[in-house]
Amino acid sequence: MTKTPTQISPGADDAAQRLDAERWLAAIVESSDDAIISKTLDGIITSWNAAAERIFGYSAAEAIGEPITIIIPPELLPDEAEILDRLRRGERLSHVETTRIRKDGSRVTVALSISPIRDADGKITGISKIARDVSELKKLLAREALAQAEAVAERGFHEMIENAPDAILQVGRNGKILIANRTAERLFGYTREELIGAGVDTLVPGSVRSQHAVDREKFASSGVSRPMGLGLELYARRKDGSELPVEISLSPTQSASGVTITAVIRDVTERRRAEQQIQSLQQSYMAELENRHKEAERLNMLKSEFIASVSHELRTPLHTIIGFAELLGEEGEGPLNEKQRRFLRHIQTDSEHLLGLINDVLDLSMIEASGLTLRTESLRLRTAISEAVNAIRPFATARAVTVREGEIPGVDVLADPLRLRQILYNLLSNGVKFTAAGGEVAVTAAIDGELVRITVSDTGVGIAQEEFERIFDKFYQVGKTTVGVRQGTGLGLTICRQLVEMQGGRIWVESEPGKGSRFHFTLPTQPTVTPITEPLAPAR
Repeated sequence: MTKTPTQISPGADDAAQRLDAERWLAAIVESSDDAIISKTLDGIITSWNAAAERIFGYSAAEAIGEPITIIIPPELLPDEAEILDRLRRGERLSHVETTRIRKDGSRVTVALSISPIRDADGKITGISKIARDVSELKKLLAREALAQAEAVAERGFHEMIENAPDAILQVGRNGKILIANRTAERLFGYTREELIGAGVDTLVPGSVRSQHAVDREKFASSGVSRPMGLGLELYARRKDGSELPVEISLSPTQSASGVTITAVIRDVTERRRAEQQIQSLQQSYMAELENRHKEAERLNMLKSEFIASVSHELRTPLHTIIGFAELLGEEGEGPLNEKQRRFLRHIQTDSEHLLGLINDVLDLSMIEASGLTLRTESLRLRTAISEAVNAIRPFATARAVTVREGEIPGVDVLADPLRLRQILYNLLSNGVKFTAAGGEVAVTAAIDGELVRITVSDTGVGIAQEEFERIFDKFYQVGKTTVGVRQGTGLGLTICRQLVEMQGGRIWVESEPGKGSRFHFTLPTQPTVTPITEPLAPAR
């Protein structure tokens, strides 16, 4: 006999309801788009729905019973251990974004929601995990972000083009204007509606318009970005017919519709005006500088001529004073007492010193005024050096300084005898002045190619390297002599350099403070000369 519903026992009804609920729950799990996985507390998979198979590539038969680590990248295993510990403590994790590994080895980005599973007594017995594949979502979000960024960039680029300080035009190969920015409107005086579709040749002065069309076609064919009209002054034409100087940069672009040319046009009116002003100022400055230079040369010549004239006039009475002093010293008109002889020696010494100073000034003035004539001839170098050494020896002896001749090759030099003696005397005199008593001044020489190098060395106070060039300047004196005062005019070395260079040589110095000095100068030798010896090092 069939039972009616009212005759079914309560226990059977509860079991049927539970079975229906479990079936209903299982259907939901299987139909879910998200992977739903359960696992034990030690990470062994106990359930695996269809979405888990689709997302991770493992079937339920392959996954159940396996450790959850089959889908976890090795580098993330420490994170998984930490998550298990938190779940064992009863925590729940929501929307944890991470990476998992598919069966084929590829990776997928998932968002996890993980909860502990409790029994009827509330004890945690397992773990449930819902994994949502967010790879496509992330790609979609990335594409949206990129599209948004591109839109922002495009708007920014458009604003940049519109507000650029230069006019920007895009021109088709047929010469029609396709794009024009706001600056182009202001620069050429046309509205944008007038510019778009118009021929770009209307912006070119009429005198070069026909050639411009030819050049434009050549540029479109070449396809190379470059400035336009290198080395030329370019002009553009406004709507009102006026012209303005411009700089133009051209850049071709290949598109599906053909070649287009982007032209960046800069108004250089103010720059040209400034350049013209600068050029005018430079020309005025150079003209003024040239005039002043000529005037300085004229004044310098007048000065040199004046000094030469005055020096010549001063020498005449000095020669008279020296001459009469020498006559008095001969005591031809009667004997002099000791006091008179002392006074007479002072007159002679100071007169000769003054004559030497005047001669220096006169020589330099004549050199600068190109009034000094050299009489170059072939002369024996040894003889010239010996004469200079003998002339300086009394002066050196009075200061207890030894003067000697070192190795001198037996050569003939091409020089002015008087001026060579003057060079040697000046260098020897300086060596004696700056050498203490008991020191030595030496002269040596050596062949140097077609030149002979003459060296005057001393054991004196020496010269600092920073003064090597300045000591040859006019009126420059390197320091005090061994007697504690400056002597001379500071012209001796200047005259030496001028005289050496006038004779085809050069002069230089080597020195160290406290270690003496070596002045070298060169002179040309006769072509048939054969080198003999190298110089000996001066005694120290």
